[in-house]
Amino acid sequence: MGRRVLWVLLLSGFAFGQRTPVILVDGYHLLCQSDNLSSQHDFGDLEARLRAEGVQTYFFGTCSLAGKPKIEELGNALGAKIRSLAVPQVDLISHSMGGLIVRSYLSGKQSSGRVFNPPVDPEVRKWVSIATPNFGALLPSQIAQFLPDAQARELVPGNSFLFDLATWNQNRDDLRGIDAIGIIGNAGGFGPLEGSNDGTVAVTSASMSFVLPDERTRVLPYCHGAGDLTAILGLGCDAPPLARIQSDNPLSWQIIDSFLADTDNWKSIGHSPSQDPYLSKFGGVLRQSRDQFDKPTSSISDDPFVVNPPMRGGYMVVIQKPGPQMLITIPSAAILRSLSLAPHMLVSVYGDSLAGSMLTLNGQVLPLNYIDDHQINTLFPESLSSGLAQLNVTSGQGSQTINVMVEPAVPAVFTMDGSGTGIAAATHEGSYLSIYLTGLGVSENLPSVYLDATSLPVTYHGPAPPFAGLDLINVLLPSADAKGNLTVIVGREQSNTVSVP
Repeated sequence: MGRRVLWVLLLSGFAFGQRTPVILVDGYHLLCQSDNLSSQHDFGDLEARLRAEGVQTYFFGTCSLAGKPKIEELGNALGAKIRSLAVPQVDLISHSMGGLIVRSYLSGKQSSGRVFNPPVDPEVRKWVSIATPNFGALLPSQIAQFLPDAQARELVPGNSFLFDLATWNQNRDDLRGIDAIGIIGNAGGFGPLEGSNDGTVAVTSASMSFVLPDERTRVLPYCHGAGDLTAILGLGCDAPPLARIQSDNPLSWQIIDSFLADTDNWKSIGHSPSQDPYLSKFGGVLRQSRDQFDKPTSSISDDPFVVNPPMRGGYMVVIQKPGPQMLITIPSAAILRSLSLAPHMLVSVYGDSLAGSMLTLNGQVLPLNYIDDHQINTLFPESLSSGLAQLNVTSGQGSQTINVMVEPAVPAVFTMDGSGTGIAAATHEGSYLSIYLTGLGVSENLPSVYLDATSLPVTYHGPAPPFAGLDLINVLLPSADAKGNLTVIVGREQSNTVSVP
């Protein structure tokens, strides 16, 4: 067995029948006591149940680090924990503030200002987010200065840490293509507010709809947890805790077990935000106003329950500014699971008031292959290092700068109708198929191409001259009339799925 085949098997978690290791990440503790140093306090029987299935588990306890460090520092410590295991990938299960630790790790958020150093490869396969206060807990901002530590202050809605996490990549969050779901509770609240929270976190804040499709948030009739913060806030929640797995909350375990085992059973447990009495009507908004040169002109405002919001079912960040504004930057071929881009990639910038603009990346002027008021097509340079780069748009009306994440390769396959879905932009010649894409970048990894579950031999991969940024992969099909769904994988990045008719 060749090294590459063995590595792919290890990444899939199937080599020698082994499951991907799991790290449990717990939440905030007002007082760190001895029982907070094991997973049972927050997660109950979860670790024991996973181990009974042959899953190697580890516990990342926030109380194991002295001095109540900031969430950013806990994120860095989680990264060190992941790397210390020396395995290709891990699965993460977080509770409460633990979810912010995971998001801080994925973004590489540092404790000083808007500084990010995201890992090029997070080494995470799946993440189960349980009751994460993505946009804060039910803590009024008026008491922020009286809270006992930095961790608690970073849980107050509308603070700069939460805003930075939600806007670190292209003014939005990005889970880096990791397969993720959220489990949230709605058993808290009194009277007209019944069902609006889990006793500690509003359903709009816990929902993962700000970064994941609707079905990937599962709402259960449970409470936040068994921690001291929940005991203090209370808010009328006396149902079983979401993450503390025991006999009276079987639904949480069923979702976790199904999701980690790659079955679809979790999709029918609980309900999605679009089916929830509150989330189907309300959404949260995190808002900031800026001038034409992208400088803030107001403080961050937070509203967890907005009628007729920009997006129902969760939160949305709204940055209001005059002049040119980039809303999303993606491969010209397709929208992918992550927001990552690659060197020498054909890229499309979508936004407002873009006509007449100049586009630069890390100060280098980019070619404008097409431009109008709402779209710019460009080509990223070949000499582009992995990590965050600064994309700037400037015109006579103002300017804006955003972070974009660059990885060695991010394959995106063109389709015949230009939508990124449907029939691949490809040509047949007997049993050979030529696939047109962008984003092969500068990776030294050989692309892996799959037709459904069948790996296809690659006979060529590289540029498709004379079109700069256009790539080509030639593969050998099982037969001249082979059909199915095709994907391309390079390193950790997977392309959009297209069809070969």
